[in-house]
Amino acid sequence: MGPDRLVANTIFSLFVLFYLACVLALWTRAVSIRLAERTMFLGVVLFTFVHLSYVLYASVNLADVRTTITEVTYTTLTVLYVVAYLIFDSRTALRISLAVFGLELFAVLAKALSEAPSGPSQTELMWVLRMHAFMGAVIALIYTSSYLKDQLLRQREMAEAMHRLAHTDQLPGVANRREPYSELQKETDKSERYERPLSIIFFDLDNFKSVNDTYGHDCGDDVLREVVGATERVLRTTDRLCRWGEEFVVLAPETDLQEASLLAERLRVEIANNRSGSAPAVTASLGFAQYEAGDTSETLIKRADQALYKAKILGRNRAVPADWGRGGPIFAPTRTERRPE
Repeated sequence: MGPDRLVANTIFSLFVLFYLACVLALWTRAVSIRLAERTMFLGVVLFTFVHLSYVLYASVNLADVRTTITEVTYTTLTVLYVVAYLIFDSRTALRISLAVFGLELFAVLAKALSEAPSGPSQTELMWVLRMHAFMGAVIALIYTSSYLKDQLLRQREMAEAMHRLAHTDQLPGVANRREPYSELQKETDKSERYERPLSIIFFDLDNFKSVNDTYGHDCGDDVLREVVGATERVLRTTDRLCRWGEEFVVLAPETDLQEASLLAERLRVEIANNRSGSAPAVTASLGFAQYEAGDTSETLIKRADQALYKAKILGRNRAVPADWGRGGPIFAPTRTERRPE
């Protein structure tokens, strides 16, 4: 601005000191980023209007400062409209942008109309109209972009929520059969192609219906959640637990039958030793099977499920392997026969 403009230089110096104070406050963590960014934004707005007022009313007419306002004030305001949407939510940013836009328009028009005796020239009025039409379009464009972004984010959140509802059993908070069935198909394909071990474990809580009948369904729900927690403490990071109807299934990649036996036994012990408040201790019966060449997802599930049924028949609270290959059923119930709890 030059040394002769003492007022402008003073204002700018104060603005620089204010910004340095904000940076120091952030550096020392005296204020939060949220507070600092709003304070700095307000400081820029205030400086812009002080500078605009000085430029307007220190000059004789609007034509003398048109270049300064165009290159400094309007450029700064355009940036502020963008920054407002980075700091505030869309509606608040729109209100702030319109308020700043209105105040700036009022200041420029007041100066233009105050020019005597004939008032502003048509050229100056066209310049004012052109610049404010541009800034109005910028505000509209930014708001529209922000609105569309918010809508897309909301739709994505809804899609993710619907995916969770479709693939998660809401009671114990684990995946339901849709998602693990898809993963099991991928794992069986991988085992078939690369000859890698794969096992699954089916387990069911013994006499769980009596818990609901005696203590109520709320207590039964708590027991299920505790069982899920106990199970997840035992499982490895590569294992996957899900709900399969009234039963649970563990997908265990890179696990042969012997390792599956050890894992199933650890699960059985952990569930039996788990307590859930005033609810009684529960036990689990488990059946497990290893993928064999030529298996499909259906045959592997069937063998593990039949091994679980065998564990129920043999007295519950035990882990039983699927000791038949891809052959016939193991103690398979008929369509009319009910599986013991």
